[in-house]
Amino acid sequence: MSAPSLVELQDLMTDWILGDNEPSQLEEWVRLPHGTDPEVRLAIYRDGYPARITSSLAEAFPAVANILGDGSLATLTDRFIESGAFSERNLNRIGRCLAEFLESEPLTRDVPFLPDLATLEWANFECFHSETGFDFDPATISDFSLDDWMQSRIIFRPGTAVVTSPWPIHELWMTRELDRNEIDVDLVDRPEQVLVHRVGFAVEVQLIDLLEAHALERLLEGLHLGEVMTELSDRGAQPNAVGDFFNRWLSRGLLSACYRA
Repeated sequence: MSAPSLVELQDLMTDWILGDNEPSQLEEWVRLPHGTDPEVRLAIYRDGYPARITSSLAEAFPAVANILGDGSLATLTDRFIESGAFSERNLNRIGRCLAEFLESEPLTRDVPFLPDLATLEWANFECFHSETGFDFDPATISDFSLDDWMQSRIIFRPGTAVVTSPWPIHELWMTRELDRNEIDVDLVDRPEQVLVHRVGFAVEVQLIDLLEAHALERLLEGLHLGEVMTELSDRGAQPNAVGDFFNRWLSRGLLSACYRA
């Protein structure tokens, strides 16, 4: 037989790792010392695949991993692989759709906050790996009129995100380095809104109130500042709320640009 192309060999290897064929299809192309079992050597890769994904998920979702424990995390990984929910080939990106997967995962029935906690942890992970963005130049808004402000859009630094949840996800996230036996979080009627953003080369994860969370979410969606101000007013915000938020975001270094659009 002629040797397979690299792509054909990769496809055979992928099928073997995922359990879709028998190793006999690969054995004839594996050159090993006499007496060595090809299936045993190939099994190293099959067994290592879920282990690598588990390790990647534990790195990106440390609080989820700690709360679940090694056994449940391994079970989750197996179901995650079997579901075919992800198509990522980069291990660093494997967890991109984990929060969505957890929405229908049986484990979530007993740990209902898992999807929101995973969303927060992925936002933190994404923010850490994001570009730093541009520094905001206050001179660009020095001559803004009231109409300019109402028609303006705010651009935040890459990685800035807001996660809202009916669960105390910030406190749950803080348990990531605790011993599992020490975790004791009151889950009843404790919604939280969390802001994730860059501070230099680090990531800051902090609680914010509901109005600020709403303002950030809508501005991140691309709404004009005037539209957001109207929505906040309808929600009972004070007239100077947006100005206070803007100054806070500016001092925290969240902003990259503000322009009339």
